Amino acid sequence: MSNYIIMKKINYLLAIILTTVFYVSCSSDDVQEIPNQFIIEGKNYPMESIFVEKFTKHSRTTILLHLLNITEQDIEAARNSGVALTEVDFFSIAVRDENLTSKTYTTNSLWYEFMTDGEFLGEYDNEQLLMEYENGDEVTLTINSINETNISLDFKVKRVNGSVATGSYKGKYSTIEELSGAR
Repeated sequence: MSNYIIMKKINYLLAIILTTVFYVSCSSDDVQEIPNQFIIEGKNYPMESIFVEKFTKHSRTTILLHLLNITEQDIEAARNSGVALTEVDFFSIAVRDENLTSKTYTTNSLWYEFMTDGEFLGEYDNEQLLMEYENGDEVTLTINSINETNISLDFKVKRVNGSVATGSYKGKYSTIEELSGAR
């Protein structure tokens, strides 16, 4: 066999190997980490808005963060038309604290409930419960930054059964009082 034929075969094999390495290294089995979404058991749930609700019961203040895959404008349009929004994802995180500040909250001050595929017209109905807090869950909520109009947060749940939910949101938030017209 001549050197030319041997070099031609080596170049051909090298081209196949490099092409294979290129395609394998560019593919990803990971879920894309992008802001304003929750990832539960490998499924992405995009979040369009966050509403903050603060209430006090028996001298204990709780702040609820409601993340939804619909916008404030969608909610207002549904109220005006009387037609319920469908396929609404609703993730609620309760923080037992007087005020939200830039810090990390842990299991002993948090509670959560994640629901999907519900209907919304003033109330959230007909939903499918994905997960809610159970004793033994490890939960962290990090408020990276917060001011009068914007919030940046990261959230992680490691369930007793080993499943993991993660999420993040960065952007404008509204308060429940703002939605009802009270300021």
